[in-house]
Amino acid sequence: MKKILIIILLTIPLHLLAIEQKEIYIQATDAYKAKDFKTSYSLFSKLYITNLSDANLNFMLGVSAYEIGNYNIALAAFERVEMLDPANLRNKLEKARTFYMLKMYENAELSFKEVLSNPLIPQNVRENIEIYLSRMIKEQKKSFTYVTLNINTIYDSNVNNAPIDDTYNIGITRYATAKEKSDGAVETSVGITNIYDIGEANGFALKNKAFVYIKRHFQRDEYDINYFSYMPSLLYKYTKYTFEMAGGVDAMTLGDKSYLQTLSLMPRFEYEHSQTLRSLTHFRYQVKEFKQESQKDLNANHYEISYGLQSILTPRSYIQANITGVQEKKKRGTRVDVDYEEYKFDVAYANQITPTYGAELYSQIRKREYNDYSGLFNSKRDDLAKSVGVGLSVRMFEDLLLRFNARYDRVDSNQDVFSYEKYTLSAGVVKTF
Repeated sequence: MKKILIIILLTIPLHLLAIEQKEIYIQATDAYKAKDFKTSYSLFSKLYITNLSDANLNFMLGVSAYEIGNYNIALAAFERVEMLDPANLRNKLEKARTFYMLKMYENAELSFKEVLSNPLIPQNVRENIEIYLSRMIKEQKKSFTYVTLNINTIYDSNVNNAPIDDTYNIGITRYATAKEKSDGAVETSVGITNIYDIGEANGFALKNKAFVYIKRHFQRDEYDINYFSYMPSLLYKYTKYTFEMAGGVDAMTLGDKSYLQTLSLMPRFEYEHSQTLRSLTHFRYQVKEFKQESQKDLNANHYEISYGLQSILTPRSYIQANITGVQEKKKRGTRVDVDYEEYKFDVAYANQITPTYGAELYSQIRKREYNDYSGLFNSKRDDLAKSVGVGLSVRMFEDLLLRFNARYDRVDSNQDVFSYEKYTLSAGVVKTF
C-alpha cells in the first residue's frame, strides 16, 4: 500500500507537468502563427530541452529566434531539425538565411546552392534565393554565377502531332491524314544565371539569365531544335513584396533552318500573404517574328496575363495553381490560324519525400478559340487541350540528380485534322555548378 501511494505521489507531478507543457505549446504555437515571435520564442525556449526530438517544435523555435535576431540559437535549432528531418527543404533555406545573417558567407552560399540544386523548389523561391545571393555578393565584393546542366533521353510517340483520326472531311470530300511519327531524341540544356546586388539589404539586384536548349532526334532530324534565350532583369524586394522587370530575346531553329525570333517584356509581382501562402502575377508582351518567307503571315503580337496562388503545405511540399489568359494578334495577312484567345488552368504539386527521392505531379487544361472563320472547314477553330505529367527525382550526389518524367497530352478540336494525342517519356541527369 505504501509503495502504491509513493507511485501515485510521484506520478501526479509528472502528469501536471505534461498538462502544463501542452498548454505552453498551444500558447507558443498560437503566438507563432500570429507572428508574435518574441512571445513564441520565450515559450518555445521553455520546452525545447525536453523536446529535442520534436522537429516541428525546433523549427518554430528556430524561426522565432531568427525573427528576433537570436541567430546563434536559430542556427542550433535548424541544425537539430536537419538531423531529425533531412528532407525538410524549408529548414535548409532557413538555415542558409541564418548563415547569411551570421556573416558565415561560405556556409550560406553552399546551403543556398544546395536548395537551388533541387528542381522541385518553386520558381519564386528560386528567385528569392537569388536575391539573398546578390546581397552576399555586395558584402564579398564579387558577382555570383551558377550553372545548371540537364541531359535527357526522351521518347515521343507522336513527334509530328499527327491527327487521331485516319481521315478528315473538307466539305463532302474525305482526305487521309498524316501518319504518326514516333522517335527518340537526346535533349541537352544549359542555364546560366548571374546576379549582382546594387542596393541595400532590402533593395535592388540585377539578374542576367541565359538558356540554351538542343534537341537531336535519332531519325527525324527535320524536327531537331536549337533554342537560345537571354533574359536580363531588375529585381526589387521589400518585406512582403517582390517585383521583377524582365526583358527577353529568343531565337529558335527547326531542322537546319532559322524558324522564330521573339522580343518580350515581362513585369512580375509577388506578394507574401503569410509564411505559407503567396500570390504571383505577371504580364508579358511578346513580339513574334517567323524567319522563313513562307511563314511571315504567322508574325504576331502576344499578350499574356497570369495569376498564381502558391501554398506551402509542409516544409517539404507545396502546391501551386495558375490561371492564364493569352491573346495573339497577327501583324499582316489573312491566315485564319493566327488570331486567337486562350485560357488555361494548371496545377503543380511537388514533394521532397526523403533526402534522396522527390516527386511532382502536373496537370493542365487549355481552351483556345480562333477568331477567324475558316471557309475550308466552314467553322471557327476551337481546341480543348489536356495534359497530365508525373516526375521523379533521385539525388545521387550533393549536386547531381537523376530525373524521370512521363507526360500525356491530348487536343480535341472541332476541326478534326487538328486533334491529336501523344505521350512522352524522359530520363536524364541534372548537374548544378
